[in-house]
Amino acid sequence: MSQVAVINYGPQHDYAALLPELADRLHVFSHHELKNTEKLAHYEYVPDCESVPYPELAIRRLATRHTFSHLLTDNEYDLERAARIREDLGIPGQSVAGALSFRDKAVMKEVASAAVRTARFARLGTFGDLIDFIWGQGYPVVVKPVKQGGSRGVAVLRDEDDLTGFSRRHWRDDLIVEEFVEGRMYHVDAVLAPGYRFVAASRYLRSCLGVFTGQNNGSVQLHPEEPFAVRLRTFLGLVLDVFDTPETGAYHLEVFHTPDDELVLCEIASRVGGNRIPALTRATYGVDLHSTWLRLSLGLPVDRPPVVPPAEVHGSVSVLPQGRPVRAPGRPPFDWVRHYEVNERLAPGAVAQDSTSYLCSVIVAGADSDQVEERLYEAEAWLMAHLEGPDDEDHEHHEDDEHHEHHEARAA
Repeated sequence: MSQVAVINYGPQHDYAALLPELADRLHVFSHHELKNTEKLAHYEYVPDCESVPYPELAIRRLATRHTFSHLLTDNEYDLERAARIREDLGIPGQSVAGALSFRDKAVMKEVASAAVRTARFARLGTFGDLIDFIWGQGYPVVVKPVKQGGSRGVAVLRDEDDLTGFSRRHWRDDLIVEEFVEGRMYHVDAVLAPGYRFVAASRYLRSCLGVFTGQNNGSVQLHPEEPFAVRLRTFLGLVLDVFDTPETGAYHLEVFHTPDDELVLCEIASRVGGNRIPALTRATYGVDLHSTWLRLSLGLPVDRPPVVPPAEVHGSVSVLPQGRPVRAPGRPPFDWVRHYEVNERLAPGAVAQDSTSYLCSVIVAGADSDQVEERLYEAEAWLMAHLEGPDDEDHEHHEDDEHHEHHEARAA
């Protein structure tokens, strides 16, 4: 009987529940420790799984005793090695060339430019290449690693002072530079398979790079009947037409809408969108992006995507770590708040490491994207006004003590 290999990243995935039909044929190697793994054919927690080659060795060893029909991963940083193992073992799925085109931002732009506009860019072999690009392009420019995510390692250089500061950083050999594109950024999230199509469009509340200057981040869903949502779905189709895609795929597209009404590709990934995107999609459409993608990849049945437009759409905003010990407030007191979450794993005094860093997060509902955005700002303002640090708590206790002493004195 054929088996299924999984290189997992998600810390809360329950594969026995997601894929009960195949649980006893699943061989899971996980970056995080998972629960409910007893029913799996094989499970190993592998510390630093996405960075060490052990899963490649283990799967190849297992393949000497078993026939694998599928190899899956939910982790963007594992796409290329999963594709290599597939090709080595003759397993169908995303190819090595296809995985590279979604992982390497320079290859990605080269491929996509055949169909849509992308930012002008150049690979950086040396610091001199960066200077040459700036002299030819002008400021501002964006410098980023070709295979990172979550806005990690991204720098925006707006003038000579920024360039001087960047020149004092350790140089790395995996960078590209590109023109800075003005405009709001949108994202499109999709799961596509033969006989199945789900596509949802949203806009970011603020720039994903805003976390590095203290701005909270978030996302606002567009109602699927909004004209701009239709335009974004069409843009996704244009992009995917020029990529080497597997039969079943999940995609997270980021696109700029410029002041002159042009759409410009930022990036596209062949995986489920991160942060609060899956939760927002479940809330509005009842679609679990991750389980739908996995089950379709394995030929298992899934519910049909909804055909009736939703009565409401959702959005989220995440409050950044404050760089000092603070206590997150309780749930905002608004009836349109659908979910509130505190990051219990956050270390006291933590700072934002990437665009997914958060202290607490809230999901709100509204009739359309404008109402959702308005409510997100209101919920955010309430949360920021009710953050409490140790000094606030000490001050409250001090006031309580003074209040108690005053009443005792009056009683005497």
